[in-house]
Amino acid sequence: MVGDATLADWNAALGDLIGQIGQEGFALTLRRALSVCTGFESMVVTRYRGTSEPVCLFHDLDDVQAAISVSFYATGPFLLDPFYLACREGRTPGVWRLQDLVPPSFLLSEYYRRFYRRVRIRDELGLLLPDGAEGWIILSLARSLRSPEFDEAALACVRSGLPPLAAAIRRHWGRPESDADARPGRAQDLLGFLGAVSLSPREAEIIHLVLRGHSSPTIAASLGLAEGTVKVHRRNAYAKLGISSQGELFSMATRYLVSDTD
Repeated sequence: MVGDATLADWNAALGDLIGQIGQEGFALTLRRALSVCTGFESMVVTRYRGTSEPVCLFHDLDDVQAAISVSFYATGPFLLDPFYLACREGRTPGVWRLQDLVPPSFLLSEYYRRFYRRVRIRDELGLLLPDGAEGWIILSLARSLRSPEFDEAALACVRSGLPPLAAAIRRHWGRPESDADARPGRAQDLLGFLGAVSLSPREAEIIHLVLRGHSSPTIAASLGLAEGTVKVHRRNAYAKLGISSQGELFSMATRYLVSDTD
């Protein structure tokens, strides 16, 4: 819950936000409202529809950050984004921290090293909002590597205002299913990459988890297999792919995801 000292500020901020629905100042008012609850360095709002290229609705990044976090992200890496995957896999809409959606080994994954660290993100807090049958709006608040992770207090504060926040965001940015504006992009489903090579179903399942940041122990626990069995499947899959490391796997998947399919 919001502390007594900030409850009036939080309610006032939400009132201001509702008054800005449909206006040019909505995004900045939303940013100011969320800053009452918690500190963050950047805010990005993105609309997704299925596996089509996502549409950035708002960001406050500089040109260098935007080139990676918006432009490059939309060409394929979004398919491995834990928040996007949470929506695709039916996670309950609401407010989630990155640490609540990823395995313990995520910070050691190639996806984290090659994408998150490139924009110097330490932690994210995401609002996951349905937007039609195959659509979602995700609002991401990010903290830099020099900042602490989002704590339970920040999570509880944003959750306390979720109903009016969600209603305002959907009213301002939401689109009916008939007005699908997601651009067909060059990005392809990650499963397309796994289906393009001669992996067995079990090998493909394990490689999919590796790409999402899982280690052999967490894969074993998730699939109910012995860790040694996972390592054998992983080694065989790497051999079929002609690679020898997780870094090479990530590079191969990224090249596939951003390749032009026209």
